[in-house]
Amino acid sequence: MKENKPLFEEFKASSYEEWKAAAEKLLKGAPFDKKMYTKTPEGITLKPIYNREDLPEAADSLPGSGDYLRGTSSASYRAQPWGISQEIPASEPGEFNKLLLDALSKGQTGVEIVLNDAAANGIDAASDTSGKACGRRLSVSTAKDFQEALKDVCTDCVDVNIHTGSAAAGVAAMLYAAKGDKQLSGGIYFDPISVLAAKGEIARSLSCAFDEMADLVDFNAKNFPKMGAIGVDAMCYSNAGASAVEELAFAFATAVEYIRAMLERGIDINTAAKSVRFRLSLGSNFFMEIAKLRAARVVWSRIISEFGGDDEARKMRLNVRTAKFNKTVYDPYVNMLRTATEAFSGALGSVDSMTVGAFDEIIRKPDEFSMRISRNQQIILQEECNLLDVIDPAGGSFYLENLTQEVAKKAWEIFAKVEELGGMVKALEAGFVQDSIAATFALRKKGYDTRRSAVVGTNMYANMAEKPLEKPECKCRENAEKLAAKAKAEIKEVAVSCEAEKLGGKIEKLVEAAKQGAGLTALTKAICKCQSKTSVKALPSERAMSHYENLRAKSEEYKKANGFGPKVFLATMGPLVQHKIRADFIRGFFEVAGFEVIYPNGFDSADAAAKAFAESGAKFAVICSTDDTYPAIVPDTAKALKAAVAGSEVYLAGIPAPECEESYKQAGLDGAINIKSNNFETLKAFLTKLGVL
Repeated sequence: MKENKPLFEEFKASSYEEWKAAAEKLLKGAPFDKKMYTKTPEGITLKPIYNREDLPEAADSLPGSGDYLRGTSSASYRAQPWGISQEIPASEPGEFNKLLLDALSKGQTGVEIVLNDAAANGIDAASDTSGKACGRRLSVSTAKDFQEALKDVCTDCVDVNIHTGSAAAGVAAMLYAAKGDKQLSGGIYFDPISVLAAKGEIARSLSCAFDEMADLVDFNAKNFPKMGAIGVDAMCYSNAGASAVEELAFAFATAVEYIRAMLERGIDINTAAKSVRFRLSLGSNFFMEIAKLRAARVVWSRIISEFGGDDEARKMRLNVRTAKFNKTVYDPYVNMLRTATEAFSGALGSVDSMTVGAFDEIIRKPDEFSMRISRNQQIILQEECNLLDVIDPAGGSFYLENLTQEVAKKAWEIFAKVEELGGMVKALEAGFVQDSIAATFALRKKGYDTRRSAVVGTNMYANMAEKPLEKPECKCRENAEKLAAKAKAEIKEVAVSCEAEKLGGKIEKLVEAAKQGAGLTALTKAICKCQSKTSVKALPSERAMSHYENLRAKSEEYKKANGFGPKVFLATMGPLVQHKIRADFIRGFFEVAGFEVIYPNGFDSADAAAKAFAESGAKFAVICSTDDTYPAIVPDTAKALKAAVAGSEVYLAGIPAPECEESYKQAGLDGAINIKSNNFETLKAFLTKLGVL
């Protein structure tokens, strides 16, 4: 019998030094460190290749053990698939129920309730003075609203996650009053600190909010042990442009603030920790997002261990949602591709539940089509990609294990800085959190503006023929009136008093009042009577590409007002092979701001180019050819173009040779546009000169 030998043993294994030598040869003298290493917004430097030597010792742990690097369950999705917990875009309970039952019949496995601003802050529709109500977030004023919204839903079988704002006890009481004899699992995402960070203000003291939180934690632990009462929603940090490590650090600092507040109010560490529900974002950096989720479990396990929590308390309860920061208004169907990779990273990172945002959610109220696509993205990952059949498929990757360790380390460093400042609230008051994220956003923006970071369809590869999605007329005011009328008809005058009750007893009193028909405002006032406000500098909530979208929108407005849009003329000199590469670059450079790019076939003389420029109606011209031909053609072409159109500006595509710059300038050349140009600032300047901005 022939002896079995290791596969490929006849081939010599290459060393890192041999690979590096081969790479340096291909770089042809370019510096290896500059070309081959990548620095991320997290401050992590990525190497071009990873080997076994880069594998951390912690990577040897098993799923469900140790610091939970590889998941909190030894069987992972084989035992319990992650929950498909999509948001339902409806404000009226009856409509919400109709859409929810349809979604549950088509693959959704969890209930995700995002309350409108009034309900999230403990105000019923009858008492809401804003006069507006978002048509995509649920409004609840009484227990009857929850009965309607969750009618025929088996809450014993699915998790129910409710995202509140600066108040939660009244909402929870109405839910518990409506649930009948059914058990509940999931979480009340009560996170006043994140609301404070996002909005800059909450209409109560944090001490009062923490008292309410402690009552809710104690009540849930005794009555609904699978229902969390503390939310840590990091979406406000990612929506402001935070890096992965900042998002984790500020989430942990928020959670620790709550843990300490609970301990001070008599809640033990195990009860408090098990009540925490995290909500993290999923962004475009595929590997970074996987590493972030894995690192999150490690850091949280360490934090709870320091507090003395047991093995079960050290497990992170994790809900994730696709980010809004990187989504775009233009070329919106690309958002489907973004959420596909984001959901994939969430699945590989091991989560308890996941929400995939609809591709059109930043533009309009999602419709049946966009909701179905976002839901099916998760179902495909589970059913067609078979991701439920493997446990921690990312485990053992040299790169991912190393990156996970780096993310955990960086997040801990920022978390430690927040702790040195006195905790999350003190860090917000000092502006540390806001300044840190602002610096990261500025770094990200520079990458977008110089197109080092591509956002398909917005700062790169604009689709000039696209038709905008139809956006229905806003009916927020009409919606508010309808909800207010319904609330006034259903709210009962009930005496609600719970001041004398001990820990947890206050919620029992609220539930009793809710069963009798008490309104949300009355329930909220019964548990918190403070009149103070808490304020900090609010985090910005500007999407990555909103400034680019503004340029293009202004160009479209200009076109409607004048009958033509901003134009740029390409002086394509010579045959196609001579000018195409640079002309294509310039076309893409300008189209992202809505410019009409006039792209002729090519000119054999400066006079021919000048004649066409004069007929184009454009004020800007860009000479496109090769470095070899520029010295001979630029002076005459620039002069001819300038003479053909009064007040025009002429630019060169590419980087002019140093020895030619003076002659080009004397010929009238106004500048050059090339790969080093700041795309956004250049376009902004051009549109300003045309009177578009």
